[in-house]
Amino acid sequence: MKNIEERGSLPKNFRKLSVIQRRETLKALHGGDSLEWDAISSSPELLELADLMVESAVGWLPVPLGIVTGLVVDGRKVIIPLAVEEPSVVAAASFAGSILARSGGLSTWATDPLMATQVFLEGVTQEGEKTILSQRGEVQAELEAQLMSLAARGGGFRKMDVSRLPESGMVRVQFSVDVQDAMGANILNTAAESLKPKLESISGGKALMAILSNAAAERRAGARFSLPLKQLSPLGRTGFSASEIGRRIVLACTVAGEDESRAVTHNKGIMNGITSLALATGNDARAIEAAAHAWAGRTGRYRPLSRFSISEGALAGELELPLAFASVGGAVGFHPATRLCLKLLGNPDGRSLARLAAAVGLVQNFAALLALVTEGIQKGHMKLHATRLAYLAGARGREIRGVAERLSREGVFRLVDAERILKTLRKGQG
Repeated sequence: MKNIEERGSLPKNFRKLSVIQRRETLKALHGGDSLEWDAISSSPELLELADLMVESAVGWLPVPLGIVTGLVVDGRKVIIPLAVEEPSVVAAASFAGSILARSGGLSTWATDPLMATQVFLEGVTQEGEKTILSQRGEVQAELEAQLMSLAARGGGFRKMDVSRLPESGMVRVQFSVDVQDAMGANILNTAAESLKPKLESISGGKALMAILSNAAAERRAGARFSLPLKQLSPLGRTGFSASEIGRRIVLACTVAGEDESRAVTHNKGIMNGITSLALATGNDARAIEAAAHAWAGRTGRYRPLSRFSISEGALAGELELPLAFASVGGAVGFHPATRLCLKLLGNPDGRSLARLAAAVGLVQNFAALLALVTEGIQKGHMKLHATRLAYLAGARGREIRGVAERLSREGVFRLVDAERILKTLRKGQG
């Protein structure tokens, strides 16, 4: 066992080594069995791609890619690829999607893809702030020169706002830009940085920073459904009537609106689907999640992103949140796997992809609430967890299902029990 200093020490030129050299260096320092190193290995072409995408690359960490089936969105059957490690996410979305499909599925919408980029100025007097506003046209013209490629595609500058922050006294100059099918980070950051000298000159202040905002409050998408309560009747396995199941789903969402700690988990369930779609398509999952949670807390209190109600004998569900999904640029489509996922989705544009994300998020939320207020969330989770325990115990091939089924029948989900069952199965076969 090497001490901490040895394990954490890497050559100063580590990032300049080839991918293969970096891997060999880490092996020498940290060891690891062949299965572990094989798990982050890939073809020479993909290793080269990893080296282009991140600094000091040593391989890939594959995430399972599953397909949600049975989903109907805007009158069209769709399949949704999700990259996720949690076993129940794909299963839950497919199950809930098939239920909603019986009443026409989900309808979706999306706003124009407006993103904000900002320049923060210090030392600006009240007169300087007025000067920025009075020379809005000149600032806009300089910005538009940076956005000509976007304007040619129907996007570009939309508006400019100037405000003073109450605590620091900093002046924020914010520009809203239609980024079309891109996420927009590179072009927005470049444009904002190019404006710093101009804004400093006319305001008399000094720029602190220029950067886009990931809040994406103007770039929203949503989904909704209306499910006749009678469609819930076959799901009353725990003795609840269809109307009672509907009532309990609505009440569960109400509780999330009252209890912030519950709202966090409620919204995490929504993001299970949205984040998994972001990963599958090469979108910025971290930015999308940050925007969603900021939106949930926009009133000063953290609340659920979705809403449920019962009207005229039907359960209605609705979801709205910022969704800055892109179909071009950045890492989107750069990796061959993300290109395949976009093809499976029908090569949607940015707004269409955001609408699909909203649909997946609402379906995931409906599935979670349905399970929570009826048979509980763990029954389905533990069945899927049993297969993992079987694999960890050493089961392979058909043995995995045999061990998992026995674990579920016995109602025990521990590694020691999986090992015991596997030994019994193998003795019986011998």
